[in-house]
Amino acid sequence: MTTDVFGTAALRHAVTEAWLGSATRFREDANSEEDHARGHYRDRVVVELLQNAADAAARAGVPGRVEIALDTSARVLRVANTGHALDADGVASLASLRASAKDGAPGEVGRFGVGFAAVRGVSDDVTISSRDGGVRFDLDETRTALATLTSGDVGPDRQRLAADVAGRGDDLPVLRLPFPAPALDAGSAADTVVELRLRDAAAVEAVRRQLAELDDVLLLAFPAVDHLAVVVTTASGTEDEHTWDRSARTAAPQLGRSGRFTAADVADLPREHRRTDWSLVWTLQEGRRVLHAPTPTDVVIDLPAVLLATFPVDAGRRRVLPGPATDRLAAEAGAAYAELLGSLAADRATDRAAAPDPLDLVPTGLPGSELDAAVRESATAALRGTPLLGASGAEDGGAALEAPQDALVVAGDAGGDADLVAALAPVLPGLVLVPARHQATVRSLGATVVALADLVDDLPAGLPAARWHDLLDSLAPYANEPGVLESLAGARVPLADGRVAGVRSAVVLPEGSVDDGDEASLAATARVLGLRVVHPDVAHPLLVRAGAVATDAHRMLQDPEVRRAALDAAEAVLDGDGDDGAREVVASALALVRLTGGADAPFWTGELPVPTADGELVALREATLPGTWAAEVLDGLAPVGAEYVARYGAPVLTAAGARTDPDVYIVPDVITPDPDEADDDGGPDDAAGWLGGWSDYLRLLTARFGPGVAVGDLVAVADLDAVADDAWPRVLARLAGDPDTRRALLTPVRRGRAAAPSYSAWWLRERFGAPFALHDGVPLLPPEPRAVAGLDVAVRRALGGADALGDLDPTDWPAALDRLPAVGSPLPLRDALVVWRGLTSLAERLDAADRSTALDPLPDRLPVLDASDVVVQPAEDVVVAGTARWAALGAVVPAPESEAEGLAELLDLPLAGQDGLPSPDQLGTEQELDPRLAVLDHRLPAVWFEHERLSVAGRPVPWWVDAQGRVHATSAAGLAAGLADVLGRPDRVALLSAVLREPERAVALWATTAWG
Repeated sequence: MTTDVFGTAALRHAVTEAWLGSATRFREDANSEEDHARGHYRDRVVVELLQNAADAAARAGVPGRVEIALDTSARVLRVANTGHALDADGVASLASLRASAKDGAPGEVGRFGVGFAAVRGVSDDVTISSRDGGVRFDLDETRTALATLTSGDVGPDRQRLAADVAGRGDDLPVLRLPFPAPALDAGSAADTVVELRLRDAAAVEAVRRQLAELDDVLLLAFPAVDHLAVVVTTASGTEDEHTWDRSARTAAPQLGRSGRFTAADVADLPREHRRTDWSLVWTLQEGRRVLHAPTPTDVVIDLPAVLLATFPVDAGRRRVLPGPATDRLAAEAGAAYAELLGSLAADRATDRAAAPDPLDLVPTGLPGSELDAAVRESATAALRGTPLLGASGAEDGGAALEAPQDALVVAGDAGGDADLVAALAPVLPGLVLVPARHQATVRSLGATVVALADLVDDLPAGLPAARWHDLLDSLAPYANEPGVLESLAGARVPLADGRVAGVRSAVVLPEGSVDDGDEASLAATARVLGLRVVHPDVAHPLLVRAGAVATDAHRMLQDPEVRRAALDAAEAVLDGDGDDGAREVVASALALVRLTGGADAPFWTGELPVPTADGELVALREATLPGTWAAEVLDGLAPVGAEYVARYGAPVLTAAGARTDPDVYIVPDVITPDPDEADDDGGPDDAAGWLGGWSDYLRLLTARFGPGVAVGDLVAVADLDAVADDAWPRVLARLAGDPDTRRALLTPVRRGRAAAPSYSAWWLRERFGAPFALHDGVPLLPPEPRAVAGLDVAVRRALGGADALGDLDPTDWPAALDRLPAVGSPLPLRDALVVWRGLTSLAERLDAADRSTALDPLPDRLPVLDASDVVVQPAEDVVVAGTARWAALGAVVPAPESEAEGLAELLDLPLAGQDGLPSPDQLGTEQELDPRLAVLDHRLPAVWFEHERLSVAGRPVPWWVDAQGRVHATSAAGLAAGLADVLGRPDRVALLSAVLREPERAVALWATTAWG
């Protein structure tokens, strides 16, 4: 028999009497239980039972042990715990729904006495057993008790209550009527056991879901619980089992605070909420992102940490009550969160793996609730001044952290580069390490995020050399970021001589270049030549990308500053004004040539002075090396002193400009000058300045092609003006045999149809009096010089040799014509024909626009045909005739009719007939041309005009052809000449004469024209 040790009968009697005595009390109790079970405490039965177990342990002051078992097949939930056992006050509290028996002992969580109503959400049969006794709340027992209560005396109170009970069905106030239950067995390890027979499968699933949501955070919410075990069994056996032990739990980072509210803070709260002490804990354990007060509420705190705090909440512990207390605690929670992140940052500064990155935990995004917004606002304000950021991690031994509001951050990926930040931090106060993904976050906390280029702009000028190389190493990966190289270009870096200079004006020597005082070293040479050489400890490829000059001996020789310094020193030494410093600069320039191995020395090094064998100083380009071909044939140059050759070596002096063999210069981008343009002597880099007669040669090109014409790069043989007179045969043979010099000699300059000899050919032609005849059959030209005689024909022609007058270049004709005999002198017809044909061929070769200027000067006399004589006449008395008829009227230069106009333009002479063709002074007698002759060619006339005396313009002539093509003649010979003129074939006069004499043989004689 069960003993009613907790006086449940008295409790039931008091309750039922109250229901009978008040029309509304029953409905209030039923509604209150239903509100708590289905409203405030829905889905919270597991947490509420665990809370009661924790409070029991706290009240007893013992480590709490809780075991929760769910049997899904039997639909039973059993919660066993150690701690303060169930007593009469506890039973009365459970049955009251309004007043809690808890006295606020340390560690207690529950405070309102209504959470137990959550059991009604899943069960109609609840038993609580302890060592002394037990109590049961059961729907069937409650229904039976109410049926008994409303039977018998049928008064109005009972009738009303019976109607209310019938109207509610199963929604009866079960927890208001406790019934006695058996005590626990004497051997039970638990002090209290709560057993719920779950209503249905939905209730089982709801409980199972709540068990699955249990996590480590609950151990913080219930500090009195040291051990929690959860076992879920099904019909097939144990399916799920979890155990939480406080002693075995790995502590997650957390931070707690506590304090007291003022009376004003809690004045507007309900009395049950007016506790003045408050506490809070932030933990980085995984958990639902809701406020735990201390059990989970429905208030979202969407931060990457869990907040447990004693906020005032409603009776269902789902929502926070507004007011000063909540505002105060929200501000404290935000400040505590900032403090937690600060402690993580401090731990991380010494051991990066010891703590999570606090920047991952900074509030971002939108708040999940009003309380979340208030906490975030407080946290953000506190985080601005919380030291969170460092220049690096464990590498710096825990350097001081910076608060975001004092921090400087490199924008982009560079901001997360520990090497870069570590290199920059010592010279940029406040610089901290922040990866790109966190830069928006730290900017929101007040950090200054600056582009890397702007930070490079701010680098101080006084950085020691030892720091620069690491700094440049760390900057190198970001050289392509906008503005970085430009900013670095403006930085001032240490130089090897102790000065500082901008990167753009600095020179970087190859790695390992050290100024040890040896004049042969690159560093020493650079020092002497005044270059701004970057300190060896600073030298880095990135400086070159930023505008510094990466140099070696070869590049230094191309450097304008080196060139200027060396040439200034060379000029001073050659002028006799050079001091030791100037001579040292010259020696350093030659040392550079030596360091290049003599490869590709620039042209200006030929200006450097060297001592000759006679002790004089001359430019290298005016010197030869003893024992070489050049020393033997170029007596216009002086040999270098033997001591100097021994000091620098023949290859170095040769590369710098001293002569050993024939040399070829390239004059680039030549443009023909304007005739009025002053001569340009060229500079030290201009090979043209070393070519004798170059200005005269350019005038030749201008005459040939016109001014302002680009003729490209021209190749020329050097030092022709230094050749010894007796060495020419040897020199010419060498020039003809060497591929480079032969090409420079034989390659003419061409533009369109116009051409000019190469500079080398032009100079040698001038030297040897070209043109000259290659054989005896060329009139008017002298024989070839002895020095030329042994050369091949191509070279001899390039030097001015001609096989015929028709081969002459236009520039050679004036010299040839100048060799004509004096005016009035006869000239062999053979020679005259060569002259006439040569000039006609020249006119045909030239463009029409070039003919009038091709001969300069124009000839003052010419061989002419005057009647049948060939004599030399003044050019001003001569005309060019395209037909033979004109020779009867005066001196003419004959030419084929189709080419006569071009020849007249070439010689600047009038063209015969250009003003019209005169008629004979008398008409003559018309005669029939023998028909046997007339049929030989359709161009032959049917008639001709016979004259006893024929004159044209008062001058007697043997024949004439007038403007109408009529032939006039005084004899058969004249008729033959006139007919030949009509045919345009003066060479057929003899044939026509023969046909006129023997007309019966006309066909046979004329048939010979088939061969030409």
